[in-house]
Amino acid sequence: MLQNKISKALKIKALVSAMMSVLFFSSLSLADIGNSLVLCKNNKVVRTLRVEFGQDQKCRTIYNKQGVDQLIGSGQNPGSCEEFLSGVRKNLEEAKWNCREVKEARSSNLAPTEQ
Repeated sequence: MLQNKISKALKIKALVSAMMSVLFFSSLSLADIGNSLVLCKNNKVVRTLRVEFGQDQKCRTIYNKQGVDQLIGSGQNPGSCEEFLSGVRKNLEEAKWNCREVKEARSSNLAPTEQ
């Protein structure tokens, strides 16, 4: 009988441990961004370029400098927004900035643990 209670307690503990792992890993969110986000660095200074689509189906090219978003172009054709992005990226790279496309972004929220 005591062995049964110990066995049940171990099973419950294992189940709780597994649930915590599932909760932790399910809180990881993965966003596929594609080619529409470019990160540029020069020493410790970071700038970003991105293409967003509004509810009106227009694309918008946004340049973030010192934490401030600036609209640098928009259009009906996504290709035109990519051209705006490419032009600014080229200018930054010619000024010795290192730019790269960001393919995916991850964020996570850690589940609280018992102490």
